[in-house]
Amino acid sequence: MLLLSSFSDPRAKDILLQGEVLALPTETVYGVGVRFDDENAYQRLCQCKGRSPSKPIAVRCGPDFPLDDYFLLTPAIKRVRKKFLPGPLTVLVKAKESAPYQTHLGTFVAGIRIPGKKELLDFLSSLPFALQVTSANRSGSPALKDRQKVIEVFNDSPLVKAIVEGKCESGTPTTVVSLVGDSPLIIRQGDVTKEEIDQAFFGKGD
Repeated sequence: MLLLSSFSDPRAKDILLQGEVLALPTETVYGVGVRFDDENAYQRLCQCKGRSPSKPIAVRCGPDFPLDDYFLLTPAIKRVRKKFLPGPLTVLVKAKESAPYQTHLGTFVAGIRIPGKKELLDFLSSLPFALQVTSANRSGSPALKDRQKVIEVFNDSPLVKAIVEGKCESGTPTTVVSLVGDSPLIIRQGDVTKEEIDQAFFGKGD
């Protein structure tokens, strides 16, 4: 496993371009990620964790990524995005036929995440594709915030090509909300509350 000192190391981008798995720091825990448009890369990501490929993995991207090309973003969803993203919120939205299969696994519902961590956000913005990122641990084991522990878990895995050094600063999970229906439905509560999301979704206070 290569040890990369920062996201600015060009090898980080090259590994993802080639469809390989990269370990990287997020706001909350270390993650492992691959490009979202490569089904073989998705299989490698699941295999390295021992994770079922039938469990969905959210899409992460920079703020200027053309999400509309792949996902149905209604005016209400765009109000929520404008209010809270980048930030600690994952939104579930309907996927279009053009969305890569592994982003929705046939359900045509996908999770979207635009993180607030500056180094990660800048890196995502430099990529010509979005990523699918999940926690850097063996499936069923605790999530990891320390780079050295991630190295210990995956150092013998040929599937994880490199790890980026960095800090995971927040201990609070992101709020996860479904926006596929007529009103927001909280799946997991984090810092962003349902009341705040409702106000944006329904255009209150504009």
